[in-house]
Amino acid sequence: MNTISDISVLFFPFSRPLYARQTFDAIKKVKPKKFYFYCDKAREGKDEEIKNNNIIRNYIKEIDWECDLKTWFRDENIGVYQSILDAIDWFFEYEEMGIILEEDCLPSIAFFDFCRQLLPKYKDDKRVWFISGNNMIEKYYNSKYDYIFCNTSYQWGWATWRDRWQSVNRNMFNVNEIIDYKLHRQLLADKKISNFEVKNLQKWKDKNGFWNPKSWDYKFQLSMTCNGGLAIIPKYNLVSNIGTMGFNSSRENKTIHNIKVLEVENYPIKIHPPFIVSDFNFTQMFYKRLVFRNRNLFQVVIQLLKKIL
Repeated sequence: MNTISDISVLFFPFSRPLYARQTFDAIKKVKPKKFYFYCDKAREGKDEEIKNNNIIRNYIKEIDWECDLKTWFRDENIGVYQSILDAIDWFFEYEEMGIILEEDCLPSIAFFDFCRQLLPKYKDDKRVWFISGNNMIEKYYNSKYDYIFCNTSYQWGWATWRDRWQSVNRNMFNVNEIIDYKLHRQLLADKKISNFEVKNLQKWKDKNGFWNPKSWDYKFQLSMTCNGGLAIIPKYNLVSNIGTMGFNSSRENKTIHNIKVLEVENYPIKIHPPFIVSDFNFTQMFYKRLVFRNRNLFQVVIQLLKKIL
């Protein structure tokens, strides 16, 4: 990949043009040579959602650069969970690697340059599962390296490879086996963090000790954990989650939403980490500053997931 426009990009907005417009405009600056535009259908009877969905679909008329454009605008609504899985499956039917952006994940230009360098570098290294655009631990400059590896991160603007996506477990996870094996304790190297994850799994598992997550990102992350996989974390935040639960900005969570990004066009990687292992200091700070601090929010998510199951 010689330029940032060489990276294939999947964009899947839905019904929030306030956010989708900003993310789409960021993509337009990059002018990807291969651009995939996916959009689920709005739900029947939701007039405002239908209106906004149509507004977003019309963005397609603004693509004025030369590119291999593929679109998939659904004729019926299938729901967020299956919709996202289908969108990424569709993307990787054609591409070996690429960037994945939801409507409320606003990337800096530097994010594309970051992925341009690292997608080819780790293409054949199955230890690395994805490249994250997120680093919400501000001023985490623990080393001289321009990125780190970690076994946890958000996927609010990310990149991955076809074979990693195809390695995601689409079926039930054997939670009892994960707990008995002390998988999180071995990988996270922290008793408090491990216990937190185990307690969540115990809440989610069914009476037979199995769980089929109805959240695509948790399904991906748990598959990564079960395979001992790692995420690449940039030294600086490169993608901002601008979504604040619909249009209600008063519910913004300042520890994870609207975090400033590195506003440059290039992300020079001068020094790569010498070892492909998890940075446990970052993991501890991630849980302490983001997960544990936002535990009430996570409990709401847990209850919603339990209702879905």
